[in-house]
This record gives sequence, structure tokens and C-alpha cells, in this order.
Amino acid sequence: MNITVFYVGSSLLAPLKHAERDINRAHKLDLRLAAYNFGAPFTEDQWKSIEHDLSDTDIVFVIHVMDGENASRLLKLLDARDRKRGAVIVINCMPELMKRTRMGKLDFARLAGVSRKGAKKRSEEGNATSLLASIGSWIGKQARGNAAKNGQGNGHGRAQYLELTNRLPSLLRFVPSPGALRDVKNYLTLFCYFLQPTPTNIRSMLLWALKHYVNDERLRTIKIPPPETMPAVAIYHPDADRLFESFDGYRNWHAQRASRTAGHTGPPLQSESTVGLLLMRPQIVSDTRKHYDGLIHAIEAEGLSVIPAISTLMDNREACERFFIEPQSQVSSRKSQVSKRKARVSQIVSLTGFSFVGGPAMNDSDAASEYLSELNVPYRSLVILDTQTIDSWRDSPTGLNPVQTGMQVAIPEIDGATEPFVFGGIPHRGVEPAPLEIRCRRIARRLKRWQRLQTTPRSEVKLALVVYCFPPNKGNIGTAADLDVIASVWDLLQSLKEDGYRVRIPETADVLRAMLLGGSSEAIGATANVAYRMSVDEYMRACPFVSEIEAEWGTAPGTINSFGGELLIQGIHLGNVFLGVQPTFGYEGDPMRLLMAKGGAPHHGFAAFYTYLEKTFQADAVVHVGTHGAMEFMPGKQVGLSET
Repeated sequence: MNITVFYVGSSLLAPLKHAERDINRAHKLDLRLAAYNFGAPFTEDQWKSIEHDLSDTDIVFVIHVMDGENASRLLKLLDARDRKRGAVIVINCMPELMKRTRMGKLDFARLAGVSRKGAKKRSEEGNATSLLASIGSWIGKQARGNAAKNGQGNGHGRAQYLELTNRLPSLLRFVPSPGALRDVKNYLTLFCYFLQPTPTNIRSMLLWALKHYVNDERLRTIKIPPPETMPAVAIYHPDADRLFESFDGYRNWHAQRASRTAGHTGPPLQSESTVGLLLMRPQIVSDTRKHYDGLIHAIEAEGLSVIPAISTLMDNREACERFFIEPQSQVSSRKSQVSKRKARVSQIVSLTGFSFVGGPAMNDSDAASEYLSELNVPYRSLVILDTQTIDSWRDSPTGLNPVQTGMQVAIPEIDGATEPFVFGGIPHRGVEPAPLEIRCRRIARRLKRWQRLQTTPRSEVKLALVVYCFPPNKGNIGTAADLDVIASVWDLLQSLKEDGYRVRIPETADVLRAMLLGGSSEAIGATANVAYRMSVDEYMRACPFVSEIEAEWGTAPGTINSFGGELLIQGIHLGNVFLGVQPTFGYEGDPMRLLMAKGGAPHHGFAAFYTYLEKTFQADAVVHVGTHGAMEFMPGKQVGLSET
């Protein structure tokens, strides 16, 4: 017997394949399960495989498919499928797909009419189909993005989801199994398993569909357990043996763990050094969470504490309210709420891959912006490769595919998120997400540096301001379209000094320009003042990419931004602020070539400049003034950059 599953995301594949294995071991059914991630584009050969599986399958599941070219093509294939071939079970999908649900006598395309007729015939049938219609209507509203229009931006949609998760299994006891409602109850039962996608529930979901919609004597005697229940929101930690439904429970465990762990420093869970993580609930419930575990351990290795909160699919505010905010800080007066709310965390990092309010089907950016502004805590959103494998992302010339770019980068940016950094995904031959360990460590270091910016006295913070110079000559230093960059930098220095940064300010913008262009530049023929001369030995020790650069540019120091066997760092020191001149991208006679080449490395002078900022000057932040990124002009990955 065969089951075909069309889904979107990274949390379902592992429990589905494990369920296939366990069912065959326990019941000898010769079950074959074909699974397709509909967030990724398919080749024509893959579509042929999909068509073949559809023609030969006993049960079809469609889960989380909301829109797009794949959904449109699937609609046609489902319509062309023999209606007698077996059940089509559609869960949490776009309305047009929901209407393709067919299970025995239940046909979602006729649901509204059946519900009205049933309400006249008998109240129990009307109540059951009304419940089913309500579920379908709610999913449809989410898919159409109507929640904000209907006033759900205030949390009503969140309450509906939590209520549905908690109450639906108990409601099913009042739906009779025999007669006309059999298929309605079967769908609602499958939906209960879906809402709590533990490995056991996914296995039971498949068995329930097989037992009731496949004619095979081996299925008749199989006993299927009722749905397991898990908390809608909770705190998870890979080192704990349980989930924590209260912050106090997690805090007590965290303190006990700290007392047993050698080398732990400082009181546990101090707000200024604690990162709030938003985890996608299905990943935790389905036990596909190794990518989360890797990131959590990497962050803790940097000396930060974490509160990893399981969030609902549709709304992150419930988890934030319960675990990231001190309860005594919330008051009823809206005017005083802004100043009274006290966060337990210094940063919020979303690992869900969806919008802050709305989940995978819609985005209420106004509600997200309002909530996050009131909380006044930096918000970041990392990227898990949900709709492409790690291998396909690395091999891709453009990086993230369009679905992931829209869902995990563009929409979170509208909410106000930063740091769209890939940290994990499913390997080509894997079935569950894995952490990209080097990238997890790099993210952890960045979070630590963000935390330093928040907590270090401003007089100790070091800033690097970088101006552009193209084409490379004195007349083009600090140029930008319709902007007076040097004057803007001078104004910025004034503001920094007023805010407590240690900065030396020249008398006027013209004096600042003369200092940058003059100084030692004339003596050695440099474009600007030379602030630092880096020896080749220092450069080779500090820059990890020297061998790759030498393969293209020859032995360091090279001929660009160098003099007397040393690499020249051009700029001026103004207290704890360094105003630097970015080196040219650099091929002599063809300075734009690096922008157009599919491969290559920056020259030694370019690498030395940024090595100096990071390793020698040790800037806490780098701000490019009057310039913009060049990535959009360059061949290669546009979004979701990788090491290659």
C-alpha cells in the first residue's frame, strides 16, 4: 500500500519516514511513503514522479501548501485523479486545495451545503459539520491574510489557535462515530494528530487514514492510540529532560544546572546577557530539533544565557508574553505600558522562519511592529533551509530560492528583523534538519558582539566609519550620489560625542576632509592619510584567507595599497572612532572587474583593511557612510550567502 505526502517545511519529513519504518516493522504492511517538499521547485522529471505516485497511491496528504506554481499544478493533478482511487486529506492549506479534501462521503467542495442541510436534519450532524466548517474557515482566513482586517491583530487569532490545539481532542468525544458523521470525525481526528505532530501522532495519523480508507484485512485489528498532547507554548532546552510551561520552572532548572557545571560564571539568566529564542513548535514536538540544539549550545559557549521558547505556528506574542517579559511589569494603562514593560532578554532571535505575527500564511507587520516597539528589544530572524537542502543551497548560484527569500528574509525584515543568516537545514540524503556548526558559532559570536554594544559604556565602544573611493583618486574620496559625505560624517561625530562616545572632532568639515586627504599621503604617494602600516607577517597571522588571495594576486603585500613591503591602512583616528577609506576593488586598469567575476578574491590591500578593523583596531561596529553594498551587482548568491 502507498501513501503520498505533499508538504512544506523541514519538520515533517523525519517523522513521516520514521513512521513508515515503524509501521512496516510492527504490522508488516509493505507500506511505501513518498514525500515531496512543495516549497522547492521541481524539474519535469520530478513532476513525472509525482504524477506516477499520485496515480498509484492509496492515500494523499497535502499539508501546509499555501500558494505558488507548485500548488496550481497540484490542483490540476488532484482534479484529474480517479475519485475512487482513495482519500485525499488536505490540512492547513490554501482554500482551493482545502476544497479537494475527499474522504468517503465527505467532500469539502460541498461542505457548506452539507452543513446547512445537516443542521436542519439533526443537531448533532449540524454541530459536527459546523465545527469542521469553522476549522476550514479559520485556515482559509489565515491563508488569505484576512486576520488583520478582521481585528485579529490584537491576539484574537492567537487565542483561536491555542484554544483549537487544546480543546479539539476533547470535543471529538461528542461526535458520534457511526453513520453520516463517520468521515467528519475521521477528518477531525486526523487534524488532532496534525496539531500535535509528535512521532507517535504522525505514525497514528498515517495508520488512522489507512485503517479507515484502505480495504486491507491486515488493518482491521490494528489499535491506534488517541492523540498525544503537548504544551502549546513552553520552554525547551536540549540538556533538560522535560519542557517547562512556566518561566519559574525553567529558571530553577537553569540555576541548578549552573551550580553543577564547572566554569559557569555570573548569576544565571541576567536580562542583559540572556537571548530569547523563538522555536517553531512542530520542530520540537516532532523531535526534529538538532539544528536548534547546535545553535543553543553555540550561544551558551559564548557566555550568554538562553530562553528557548516554543512558539505557536501563527503568533509569537504568546511565547514572548509568557517567557520574555516580567509579569509585574505589565499594567492595564496603555500609556504607561511602554515605560513599564521589563524584558527578561536583551535580544529576541526568531528561528521559526515565519513572520512574527501571522505564521506561514499571512503577515500582520503592523501588529508585529507595534508589539516589538513597545518591548524595545532588538529582533533578529535567522534562516533554516526549509524548502531546499543544504547541498542545493551551497550549489545554487543565487542562494535562497524565491519561496525562502520571501518567507524568511523579506517578510521578517518588514517586521523589523535583522541578521537573515542561514544556520541549518536538511542534508541531501537526510530527513531532518542539522546544524551548520561553523555558522552557528559565527552567529553566536555576532550575538555576543551585539550584546557588547548594548552593555559596554559608550566611552569604551570603538566605531569604524568607512567612506567610498571610486574611481580611486583623491577627488573621489567620500563621494556619493547627491550626498556630502564628509559633512555628514562631521555631523555624525558631533552626535556621537553628545551621546557619550569618546571622539575627537575637527573644527569644521573642511578641516576633517583635509586631515583625511593630507597627512602622510603625499610622502608615500597614497590616496589618503596612512593611519597604520601593516607588516606582511602581521597580515599573514591575522588574516585567515591569505593563501586563497595569493592564488589570485601573488605573494603579499602585492602592488595595491602597499609601500615598502607593508600594507597601507588609509584613514584617520579620532579618539575611539576610526574614519577609513575603503580600498578599491582593484584590478589596475579594470577596477570593476572583481564586481563582474564569478569567482575571485579581493586583493591583499582590501583584505588587510578589514583585517585591521577587526583584529588590530578591534572595532565594535563598522558603518559604511555614503556607500551601499556591491553584492547586488556581483554574480553569485544574492540572498543567503555561503562560504563559497
